[in-house]
Amino acid sequence: MHMNDFLIKSSTRLLTIYLFVFLNMITYINAESGVSTFMYHRFGENKYPSTNVSETQFLSHIDYILKNNINVLSLEEVIETLKNKRKFKKKSVAFSVDDAYSSFYEIAWPIFREKNIPVTLFVSTDIIDKSTNGYMSWDEINNFLDEGGTVGQHTSTHLHMPLSGENYIKKDILDSHKSFLKNIGFIPSLFAYPYGESSSSVIKVLNDFEIPYAFGQHSGVISSYSNPYYLPRFSLNERFGESDRFEFAVNSNALMVEEFLPIDMFLKNNNKPTIEFSIVNDLKGNSIDCFSNPGGNWNLQEVVNIKSNRVQIKLKDEYDKGRARLNCTTKVDNEWYWFGYQFLVK
Repeated sequence: MHMNDFLIKSSTRLLTIYLFVFLNMITYINAESGVSTFMYHRFGENKYPSTNVSETQFLSHIDYILKNNINVLSLEEVIETLKNKRKFKKKSVAFSVDDAYSSFYEIAWPIFREKNIPVTLFVSTDIIDKSTNGYMSWDEINNFLDEGGTVGQHTSTHLHMPLSGENYIKKDILDSHKSFLKNIGFIPSLFAYPYGESSSSVIKVLNDFEIPYAFGQHSGVISSYSNPYYLPRFSLNERFGESDRFEFAVNSNALMVEEFLPIDMFLKNNNKPTIEFSIVNDLKGNSIDCFSNPGGNWNLQEVVNIKSNRVQIKLKDEYDKGRARLNCTTKVDNEWYWFGYQFLVK
């Protein structure tokens, strides 16, 4: 073999190895499963179907998690994974509960505790301070903490944060901090927005309080590309708490997006925004389906590719006043990917 032939073949082998490693690195970068985080409110209170899951539904969720060896994380572990820029294990989940209703403490917490499943309780302090019927007491919250539960901030008065002035929001958060210090001895680091509502101005306030992460109430799988101040959670209730929907969310992967527009999730003067984002995942030629509720009706919206990996959502109508949601999904290699978002429309 001539020296030139040997060099050419050696170079070709090295280039092939390099391309194989490089392409696998790209696949690894784009193949981030994420973590599906779930949010409950009430348990076994069928008078409130929009915020309640039945005991049967709840038990089916826990049963599925345990029988299928799903990787369960605490919300603190979710935040640590994001903070340290690590990847989540495939089929990872986390659990949270908002508002500290008595039914959580009486029905759900004993199950979480017995099965050693971590759960975070987001507490609005004012209603607990007033010893309101149907809500946990501070004694019960302290017992929950002693038994291994964790607590997060949920403001004092459960206000609509984007509709409130900056000083009012700051006072409300400070009031909740005073109550936490008085009643449990510390200020929780985790934060969840009441009603899942936020805005650029609200995020600035959280920044002022050095709160680096916050959870919403829009569906979607958390990944390293998620907005740290607007982390999604799948909300579970009687309508959206059936086994098939829960299992679908557990097994979904993160549809990772960046450069999302509009920047502010609070729509003050634009009820029909131009929605754009870039997709990080390699979709292998598959398209995405995006559903939203302009005009108060859930419909498939038009998705236009404006660049190879950037899409624009053309809404069919204006959003009604209140909360508006967007859910985008796609299927790649028999795996589902999900991205969700919520706007508050003034």
